[in-house]
Amino acid sequence: MNYMLNSIQEKYRSKLISAEQAASMVKDGMKVSYGSFHTKPIDFDEALAKRIAGGDFKQLDIFIVGTIMPVPQSLLKMAEMSDKGDFGYNTSWYGPLERMLHGKGVVNFVPIQYQDGTATRIEPVWHEDLRRDIAVFRAGTMDRFGNFNYGVTNGGTRKDVINTPIKIVEVNSNFPTVLGGMDESINIDEIDYIIESSNQEMFCIPHMEPEDVEVRIAENIIPLIRDGVCLQLGIGGVPNAIGKMIAQSDLKDLGVHSEMFCDAFLDLYRTGKITNMRKKRDTGRSVFTFTLCTKETMDFLDNNPLVASYNCDYVTNTFSIAQEDNMFSINSILEMDLVGQAVSESIGATQYSGTGGALSFTAGSYESKGGTAVLCFPSTFKDKEGKLHSKIKTSLTPGSIVTIPRSVISTVATEYGCVNIKGLGLWRRTEKIIGLAHPDFRDELIKEAETMKIWRKTNKID
Repeated sequence: MNYMLNSIQEKYRSKLISAEQAASMVKDGMKVSYGSFHTKPIDFDEALAKRIAGGDFKQLDIFIVGTIMPVPQSLLKMAEMSDKGDFGYNTSWYGPLERMLHGKGVVNFVPIQYQDGTATRIEPVWHEDLRRDIAVFRAGTMDRFGNFNYGVTNGGTRKDVINTPIKIVEVNSNFPTVLGGMDESINIDEIDYIIESSNQEMFCIPHMEPEDVEVRIAENIIPLIRDGVCLQLGIGGVPNAIGKMIAQSDLKDLGVHSEMFCDAFLDLYRTGKITNMRKKRDTGRSVFTFTLCTKETMDFLDNNPLVASYNCDYVTNTFSIAQEDNMFSINSILEMDLVGQAVSESIGATQYSGTGGALSFTAGSYESKGGTAVLCFPSTFKDKEGKLHSKIKTSLTPGSIVTIPRSVISTVATEYGCVNIKGLGLWRRTEKIIGLAHPDFRDELIKEAETMKIWRKTNKID
């Protein structure tokens, strides 16, 4: 039976407007929500950018969780016009574009855990700064029931949209349909206007081969993984290396409850490693809230009942993660100090990425029955002159943001080993952390630890 009734078709036609008409609804001083990642509007953004360039605004704020290509034209125009108005491009995740334009005084970082994104959008909002006036987001074409699917980006989009006075969907026919889950779509009765877009191709990342150091890190982590664990993996070389190693191993009956559905999971499906049959919840289905992936992985997610898209609260909430047995999470960090504080979102005082779900999965996976939470990073980096520096430091780089406090961290891995520091006193903890450092820096770190009175003569590095 065809449920695309005349009444739904009439509603659709009655709500159609152009991108220019939608942009004209934005008034000076308004706050506009752009969703996140793939749900960022494109045609509307271009139309709004023209108005910014035309000097129509003295004050304007745009809110987004994270930006991907194509480059938001409104952000570029805000940066160009920054001396002519009070403009804010507010985001809780920095990528290359945000880092590049940070000095223009337009990009504004919002410190927040991904799990809290929905709570801040529940009415009534806690304070005026959380108000949004217009929500504009991309989604797939309407189905016969009047629903628009968010595709590969769920996050907090639905809560954001339904609690904003003016709701506009920019339809893109290239969006894959990702089944739910929770909050994976919105109905035509819940939105005010529809833009039929120019249907840009979906943004996909190229396949990334892990570097040698990432393979060595993965080799130190893989012995900890057991049959039946529920995996959380992120983007980058270490997850890809882990995926390849699991695919070639004897491991079986793995599950997925992950903030991001990474390309490594596709390899594990192909080799039959993922079944999700030992999960307590969502048995038989891989759970995630967004992805940045290759075209091949995106095609796999399209209309696939083996996966389920949920909002960020369900996926990345610490309590929710802990409800799943045998969670095994792997998250990357940028540096660590001798007492075990971890930085994953800044390089010194310079914002680099965001909190995301790193803290939530580190805490939640440890609290999971049989769970393991691993933080990994290469032990060194080279500066622009090629000089080698340790990422394990006596104290964190001045201005660094502590993403994961020392009291929460358990397992840490570099190319020189994998250790559990949970519950250890500072003497033993420091010993294990220095053991993960590059050998060229260990003597210096030991001297600093002695000065800090967190090293004893009986301590030693294996």
